[in-house]
Amino acid sequence: MDPATTRRGFLAGALGAGAAVGLAACGSDPAGGAAPADPIAPSTTVAPPPAGPPGAGAAPLPALRLFTDESMNFDALFGLGESAYGISEAGEVVTAVDQANAAGADYRGYVTAFRAMGDRLAGASDTAAAAGDHVTARDTALRAASYYTRALFFVLGTAAPGDEQSLYAEYRRGWDRGIDGAGLALGARPAAEVVQIPYSGGGLPGWLFRPDDSGSARRTVIINNGSDAQGVELIAYGVRAALDRDWNALVFEGPGQGSMLFERGVPFRPDWEAVITPIVDLLAARDDVDADAIALTGWSMGGELVARAAAYEHRIAALVADPPAVDMWRTLPEQVRAIVDPDDPVRTNLTWNEHIVPGMTPEQRFTVAKRMEIYTPEAHDAALGGHPTRDFAAVAARMKQFTVADAAQLIRCPTLVLDYEAESFYPGQPAEFLSLLTVDDATMVTLTAADGAQYHCAPMAPARRNEIVFDWLDGVVPA
Repeated sequence: MDPATTRRGFLAGALGAGAAVGLAACGSDPAGGAAPADPIAPSTTVAPPPAGPPGAGAAPLPALRLFTDESMNFDALFGLGESAYGISEAGEVVTAVDQANAAGADYRGYVTAFRAMGDRLAGASDTAAAAGDHVTARDTALRAASYYTRALFFVLGTAAPGDEQSLYAEYRRGWDRGIDGAGLALGARPAAEVVQIPYSGGGLPGWLFRPDDSGSARRTVIINNGSDAQGVELIAYGVRAALDRDWNALVFEGPGQGSMLFERGVPFRPDWEAVITPIVDLLAARDDVDADAIALTGWSMGGELVARAAAYEHRIAALVADPPAVDMWRTLPEQVRAIVDPDDPVRTNLTWNEHIVPGMTPEQRFTVAKRMEIYTPEAHDAALGGHPTRDFAAVAARMKQFTVADAAQLIRCPTLVLDYEAESFYPGQPAEFLSLLTVDDATMVTLTAADGAQYHCAPMAPARRNEIVFDWLDGVVPA
């Protein structure tokens, strides 16, 4: 398996190897013919990047093969891994995988199969709710939300990219019903409390999970999502583990995430402390939160975001960067970065639109559209129209702002850095981030294939990941 081509790698910052070759080829035809003469590009020949991720030398580690397409395979592995936390069911995931493969194993088939499974579970939830079977209504709603999440990622690669918002709405219906009673489902009472986080333009949606309704001031972890997952996956990547250890857990949708992107068109922002500080304000004012014991975890692209936030928000008691990127711009292939002229965006976009985009395969066009939609409103509109951004210069300028190279030394709290065997999306960057830290209590743990926890974010081993994260948090933030 080559995770460099998978969805989270590309969304978190690394163009897939196949896409990189296509982008670097500057318009070569699909049959492999020479590219036409380019009066704009430099006269020197640009060699395509290697077939694997930067630094890759060993053969890929073995993994369960559900699809020949790496991106769909990687996504489906999350569906299987998260079944340990009840937000999916292995049999349902395998059934959808079989249906997608039978339909041709393309993006359309994947979206159709997982959307149909979501519809099936949403219908079961409606039936259970009408019958007063509230536990079943809750559990099937959460699984429906999980399957809509699977479909949501790939919908931009189908003939109906504009369905992105409606698929999110279907996801959100399952999420809202599921977490309405999720406290009981996760062994906690009461259900998640819906909170409104102060933020310009109408606030940010948030959900606070608590182990019980005693009102006791508890340690609280803010669980920061990345660029492509939805909140339901954070039940498996932090919420349940927090509740089991007597922590509160807050989940939210920030700029570039969930409803902020799909419904309000608000992209990511690099100064993530502007997002986290209002959350800390809200939590610190609550009687059921210990204001001196607020931790912050960031998953996937969230690892870079929370590192930036903790550099400037010093009320954070502990930080987990899972995994961190030091510089998002550097995660793009050098051949792609080379076309950017910061002093001439017109030239940059002419090269992009006339010599790069036309040479992309349909899969690469989807990947680029999905990758770029999170950075600028124009890129999001372009993705909904079924094509990559036409203003690559603006996206490039924005991506360059997502860096913690000059901010990491400002982090004051104990910090855990996670890395993964066969991590190809930010290869080497977690160790680089660790080297930039000046705090005394800074630790890096690499999750390995021996535990089935290889690859970015351990798709097959969320429980092992949570054990590492929360054992460390329990040690540095005592109850």
